[in-house]
Amino acid sequence: GSQESLSCDASGVCDGRSRSFTSIPSGLTAAMKSLDLSFNKITYIGHGDLRACANLQVLILKSSRINTIEGDAFYSLGSLEHLDLSDNHLSSLSSSWFGPLSSLKYLNLMGNPYQTLGVTSLFPNLTNLQTLRIGNVETFSEIRRIDFAGLTSLNELEIKALSLRNYQSQSLKSIRDIHHLTLHLSESAFLLEIFADILSSVRYLELRDTNLARFQFSPLPVDEVSSPMKKLAFRGSVLTDESFNELLKLLRYILELSEVEFDDCTLNGLGDFNPSESDVVSELGKVETVTIRRLHIPQFYLFYDLSTVYSLLEKVKRITVENSKVFLVPCSFSQHLKSLEFLDLSENLMVEEYLKNSACKGAWPSLQTLVLSQNHLRSMQKTGEILLTLKNLTSLDISRNTFHPMPDSCQWPEKMRFLNLSSTGIRVVKTCIPQTLEVLDVSNNNLDSFSLFLPRLQELYISRNKLKTLPDASLFPVLLVMKIRENAVSTFSKDQLGSFPKLETLEAGDNHFVCSCELLSFTMETPALAQILVDWPDSYLCDSPPRLHGHRLQDARPSVLECHQAAA
Repeated sequence: GSQESLSCDASGVCDGRSRSFTSIPSGLTAAMKSLDLSFNKITYIGHGDLRACANLQVLILKSSRINTIEGDAFYSLGSLEHLDLSDNHLSSLSSSWFGPLSSLKYLNLMGNPYQTLGVTSLFPNLTNLQTLRIGNVETFSEIRRIDFAGLTSLNELEIKALSLRNYQSQSLKSIRDIHHLTLHLSESAFLLEIFADILSSVRYLELRDTNLARFQFSPLPVDEVSSPMKKLAFRGSVLTDESFNELLKLLRYILELSEVEFDDCTLNGLGDFNPSESDVVSELGKVETVTIRRLHIPQFYLFYDLSTVYSLLEKVKRITVENSKVFLVPCSFSQHLKSLEFLDLSENLMVEEYLKNSACKGAWPSLQTLVLSQNHLRSMQKTGEILLTLKNLTSLDISRNTFHPMPDSCQWPEKMRFLNLSSTGIRVVKTCIPQTLEVLDVSNNNLDSFSLFLPRLQELYISRNKLKTLPDASLFPVLLVMKIRENAVSTFSKDQLGSFPKLETLEAGDNHFVCSCELLSFTMETPALAQILVDWPDSYLCDSPPRLHGHRLQDARPSVLECHQAAA
């Protein structure tokens, strides 16, 4: 019967995805450990359908059009740890399903058309549950006090409540410890109430798809609280200048907060963040990391210089503003970022002229790492000179910029140890590259040779270029790691490898190896190759001679005639 269309491996993992099953297949056995029946047309699970699966640990039934599950359908699944019922047609949930599942660690009920989480508490027996995902976009409209009874601590809780109309206060308070809470809320109406309930339990709060334009702060009805919250993230949210100021007022309740993130958010404002004097938040407390990705500012051409937030950011150590049309960090702002150690401005509009203003005298005095990947820089020489003001810079990433050909000499900050020039279109490396480097990444370029003396270099990344041989070992006396995948390297020998005195790791797969007698006898005689070569033996294949094409070097055998012609 349908048993044939299930494919099971020796360890009891059975795959029945997208097989057009209209019911749970017959002939299931106690040997099964994992059963995936997602993307079928099962509609109904009866009380005997899974009876035989006494040792099942994983059951995945997502997107299978299930609308009815008998009360005792899961009664024999006492070993089940992972249950996914997401994206089905279950319009009501029954606590009798979950009674027997005392081993359950992961439960996904998201994307089913129920309005509430059952008539009675669903989860009182699930004392081992670590991950719970509930809710949907359209119909889930009420969160009640009974909903989370019995759950004391969760690693992850995700609630999709984009149509929430009623939140019973203290509903989320019963869970004493939640590592990561993700809330999909379309409006901010219940935000303060929920926030008050989770203050003492949640360590990482993520808010998705919320229009915060009308968010208004009011003091929370909580006693002195020491909140464990360390991270706060907004994804796909809409903010205004005013609501940003209102959100800042939440900070006085989360004094241990160290990280804030904004992804794919829209700011309908001009950056006029002026917190009113009475409840001014003068600094971000312990916040050290601020991340902004793909921020959309419809009126960004009218944007203020942000001087109102300068003082907020004086203690921040890590800032990322990625893909947000940044073309300038004003000099005075850079000078205020006194504690900044890491700055990532990838995928923006920076050019040398504006970079010069941003990296002015006294700018970013503590900066150690600067990422300017995928901007509009053109001159390596100018870029290096502009950054001389950064006395503590050790690491610079200017990958994915299209540079003019490299000049012979350049100036760089004297502490620089790490330089990333990958995907910059360079054809030749010259002495413009500083001798102080310990790590150099020139992968994904057009280099056909590398002959540059770098006395301190420990790691060289030079994959996806056109090199025909390994570079000369005398150029890198202390090299530990070299990655030279996807070049045109045809061979390497015992002498070549032996000439790198300290090399610990060589990644040289996906090259065009000529499986000569020398190469093959070297690989046969050197069983320790596996300790140095990354991805050995699977990525090391013969390109020629034709009879060995596609064989692994490890398996290829030289022909006696070819290799002992002299003797013959």
